[in-house]
Amino acid sequence: MTTKYGIHQPISMEKPTEWHKKLTEQLEKLLVSKDNFETRERSALREDVLGRLNSIIQQWAYDVSIEDGIPEEIATQQKARILTFGSYRLGVHGPSSDIDTCCVVPRHITTEHFFRKLVPLLQQEEDVKELVPVEDAFVPVIKFVYATVDIDLSFCQLALNTIPDDWNPLDDRNLQGLGKKSQKSLNGPRDTDSLLTLVPKPDTFRLVLRFIKMWAQNRAVYSNVFGYFGGIAWAICSAQVCQWYPNAAPGYVLCKFFLVLNHWKWPSPIRLTNPDRIRELKFEVWDPLRNKKDLAPIITPSYPPMNSTFNVNKSTLAVLKKELMRGEKISSRLMNENLGTEDILKIWEELMEKRNFFLEHRDYLQVKLSGPEDEDEFNKYYGFVQSKMRQLVLSLEPPYMFGVQCTPYPKAMEHPDQKCVKSFFLGLDFKADGEQKGEGASKGKRKQVDIRSAITYFKGIIEKYNGEGGFKCEFKHVTATKLPEWVFPDEKRPAPSKKRKRRKKSSVPAIDKAAIKNKDANKDGNKDANTENSSLEKRKDAGVGDSSQKIEEGIKITKVEASDEVRKEKKQKLETKIDDKATINSNDK
Repeated sequence: MTTKYGIHQPISMEKPTEWHKKLTEQLEKLLVSKDNFETRERSALREDVLGRLNSIIQQWAYDVSIEDGIPEEIATQQKARILTFGSYRLGVHGPSSDIDTCCVVPRHITTEHFFRKLVPLLQQEEDVKELVPVEDAFVPVIKFVYATVDIDLSFCQLALNTIPDDWNPLDDRNLQGLGKKSQKSLNGPRDTDSLLTLVPKPDTFRLVLRFIKMWAQNRAVYSNVFGYFGGIAWAICSAQVCQWYPNAAPGYVLCKFFLVLNHWKWPSPIRLTNPDRIRELKFEVWDPLRNKKDLAPIITPSYPPMNSTFNVNKSTLAVLKKELMRGEKISSRLMNENLGTEDILKIWEELMEKRNFFLEHRDYLQVKLSGPEDEDEFNKYYGFVQSKMRQLVLSLEPPYMFGVQCTPYPKAMEHPDQKCVKSFFLGLDFKADGEQKGEGASKGKRKQVDIRSAITYFKGIIEKYNGEGGFKCEFKHVTATKLPEWVFPDEKRPAPSKKRKRRKKSSVPAIDKAAIKNKDANKDGNKDANTENSSLEKRKDAGVGDSSQKIEEGIKITKVEASDEVRKEKKQKLETKIDDKATINSNDK
């Protein structure tokens, strides 16, 4: 009987061939050359940092308990817990990866204590840098760097007076009494631990996921905040393919990964388990009937199941599909068993190649953040704006905005030689009338696309920032040829397009006799030409003919061609010339 992993039967039970092993050897060689594995010294440092962080949190929990009037002998027993999850818990972290942690506390410790008491304690630590509390995020978190190790610390408040030693986060009974945000925080460790129990071969899963994470980062499709797939989503997809090919070598599983994901029929969900609804726990559970708007649902494995990709929108899904198609096209060449060792390595490298985002679009929207040269305060503001960027992307999509497709770049760019200045970039592609309404290709006519409403809406959101003042968030339309040099670390900026010179039409008549006879007609034609030029000059003076205009309160980008009136004038002029030619031919006869 075939062993079943999750809810699906395996597609193939085939064991690794010599060719598949060869693919895996070159895959590992590539990851090693890219420094994807950290050293033992770095691993020891991470363990030391987690130990020091645990000491700080235990002291903080004790102090809060004493302040609340709890006797000392009881306060010493009311300890907090630190749970790790994400790439570190899965064993796929690299030298620069962060550590996702969840601080689990008894019921008397609140988020107010978390942000008002713990944050000052962390700031007192000499090795703690770049501390950014993000209170109003989907999952409240404190971000900081501790002795060169990036830490994301979330918060979970249990409905227990004390946390027993045998407390198990995977036990569904421990979800009772949890608030919505605490439940979502605890689902991080629960999902991670569930994943490791659902894959047939954890080592194969880890190697596959290591490659996928690096590939997604290089291809700029790794960010839940900006509407792409986040770490948990890519992990679930990798686990799904591992379940379907339980005995296969990692190199072969990777090829199947791109094949499966490229041909996946969205919005059919990807899910590893189908947990039963627990009636006593009234948590929101993902339901395909109630969540019809989800474009590419990837469902978390533990209870309550949630969509890990709810931020995906039409624009980002289009980019994801394009990258998965590219991935399948390149990886399919690895099935040619006549390839040499160097050829295999080159194909893996080509698949991993970084995407040239700043060479893909003609127009970009730059969101520039700046403020006083206080790095801690600036990082707080930056973290707040970053957590809201998806709102700007969504406001540039139907039904709020038509005629423009927005493609976000998931990384902030630092300005060289400028302290406390960063910029986000969104690629803008303008559509014609027919494309706006879903009518297929347009005949070329384009209308004005005014994105001021989206910018005004986003400004209203970030103005709610309650931290220190003095920060600026500026919006600027930038064409591809005017992008700053520092966004092209490996490539040169696109060369400006050369404008074609218009050829002057010959004014010499076919025969002098015809020119004399049609003198009056030519006068009328000149009047038409003057009328047309006058009309175009007026439009130019009004700024309508420009390809882009920066408005003081926002940005207005217009793409305009000749109006109906100008077309009518041109048509009348052409008809006049045809009549003149007919008269000339008649006189010749």
